[in-house]
Amino acid sequence: SAEQTGIIGNEVEFIPKVNLKSGITYSFKDFSGSFQYTFLSQQYSDATNSTESNLSGVIGLIPNYQILDFSLSYKKKKYSLEFGINNILDASYFTRRATGYPGPGIIPSPRRNFYVTFEFNF
Repeated sequence: SAEQTGIIGNEVEFIPKVNLKSGITYSFKDFSGSFQYTFLSQQYSDATNSTESNLSGVIGLIPNYQILDFSLSYKKKKYSLEFGINNILDASYFTRRATGYPGPGIIPSPRRNFYVTFEFNF
């Protein structure tokens, strides 16, 4: 609730109606693999629930997005090796709008990226 006109009855900013995170992991002997899926529905970036952005890019709708990640690991006694791909589908999306540094506008999220981790325990 609010006393200011223009925001009465609006949705709270940065709160999507759907925030779904799910995954599946499968392990066999020394191997383990997993898929993780994330879906966030559209959300507003300001209390007035603006759907159009202004010239500064500070207000406006944040569109829905979905991300799929994959990881595979191998563990043997003191060693482990893990490989992963984040954002497999190479989705182009953003999760918020900046009001200050590094400047106003959208802050894009990383595109498809890979990682490899090697671990040795004494």
